Amino acid sequence: MDEVEDSLQDSIAALEEIAAGVKPPEAWSQLGDTTIERFWQAWPNVRAWGEWLYTLIDKERGEKAEPVKTDAEHEELGGG
Repeated sequence: MDEVEDSLQDSIAALEEIAAGVKPPEAWSQLGDTTIERFWQAWPNVRAWGEWLYTLIDKERGEKAEPVKTDAEHEELGGG
């Protein structure tokens, strides 16, 4: 799994660098036909995979971030 993790880290870093440096209309006009075709064909699967992974991570983090439910029976009531 280390190779997969390293590859994903490198891919994310590369995509972030491209996204920060080139706006989509500019990329579309400057990329070659092969690159555009490959992106167009691959993106739906890549996007779906990423959204699924993001949902799993977000759900786990959301569950961990939920406030602790209080137990009314053991809850101390304050008062002066």
